[in-house]
Amino acid sequence: MGRRVLLFFVAGIVIVVILIVIVLVIQSNQSTDTPAADTAVDGVVQVAGDEAGAEQAGAEQAGAEQPGAEQPGLESASLQPMVDVVVSRQTLPRGWQFTEADAEPDGWLILEQRLEAEVEGNEFTRIEDVIGLYSRADIFQGETLTKDMLVADPGLVGVEDYGPSSLIPPGMVAAAIPMDRLSSVAYAVAEGDYVDIMITFRFYKIDGEFQTYLENAGVFFVDQAVNVPAAGDAGADAGQDTVITQEIFMISPYGRFETLPTGDLVHISPSEFQRPFPIAMILQNARAIQVGEWEPPNAVQLPTPTPPPLEEGQATPTYSPGNVVPTPSPPDVILLALSPQQQLFLKYALESGADIDLALRSPGDNQIYSIQNVDLNFLLDRFGIIPPENFDFSVDIPASDPTAPTPAPTNPQTGPEGG
Repeated sequence: MGRRVLLFFVAGIVIVVILIVIVLVIQSNQSTDTPAADTAVDGVVQVAGDEAGAEQAGAEQAGAEQPGAEQPGLESASLQPMVDVVVSRQTLPRGWQFTEADAEPDGWLILEQRLEAEVEGNEFTRIEDVIGLYSRADIFQGETLTKDMLVADPGLVGVEDYGPSSLIPPGMVAAAIPMDRLSSVAYAVAEGDYVDIMITFRFYKIDGEFQTYLENAGVFFVDQAVNVPAAGDAGADAGQDTVITQEIFMISPYGRFETLPTGDLVHISPSEFQRPFPIAMILQNARAIQVGEWEPPNAVQLPTPTPPPLEEGQATPTYSPGNVVPTPSPPDVILLALSPQQQLFLKYALESGADIDLALRSPGDNQIYSIQNVDLNFLLDRFGIIPPENFDFSVDIPASDPTAPTPAPTNPQTGPEGG
């Protein structure tokens, strides 16, 4: 019994000692974190540590209440300046022209915010600045549009980077056709314009079997009986033999035989070559890819030859200025983009000798109009012309106009000699 009481007494002393040590450690830590430097001013005891803590707490509370105040040690992305940039919502091919439709809410252009520190200054910040420009290369979905990616002149897209192929719309192919001052709208067509191609075919009548132009040439074999004196006979009463001779006559062009009122049979032949009947048609909305010959941007420059060294005592030669560069001639070829079927039709028209002229469209006019082919019947129906039967009249001008004035003499006489 006495041993058990002793054990309890010792355990209680150990517990009390442990509690005292814990209390002392806690007090020591509090005095280290907030040292209290007591000062007495005019008999009033002030605790400096408590006053400094109060001032710091008041400053932090004031900073939290002040709007826009920056708290030390905290940097929020929402407080950094942001800027809008133009982004493509869809992948677009090179040569794409941005229109007003791309700026619509469901268009391909949108505005996204970027940190100003991440924007280099080459990005577009307004969708309005992109309208009307052409892409120099493929633009991928989500890509930010920069000023070096777009150009205003569609010719620069083809000349600088990818050649004229960058301007060909999808589903079209381009081919070159000749042009002159009249067919090219007085050289007013430029790269990127849209034109209508007016084509006039001239149809001729041909022989179905020979596949040659009418009229044909006619060859006639004429047998003629000729009486000649009989061999070995002499005198007035001599006998005669009849000899059949054959003559060949060719009539070209062959016309027709008619019997005149006098009863004579005559051959009527055409006075001129067969007149064709023209038919005009149109190919609409072709895009001008290139006007004139295309020149590579980095043409090969031949090295300038080095003049031979001068001998000792030889005078330095003086070179006359080079030849004056002649004025470049107007372009005589144009590259047009059409659908493959239209392009094949245009090739057939060129090889058939058809007349081809261009009509310039206004910017943004891509409408396809319903147009009738024009021929002589169209003129008669449209303007109510009633000619005599069998079309005995024509609007063509003959090769030799009898109404043309007689030209003046080249060396007119000024007056009598010796006068």
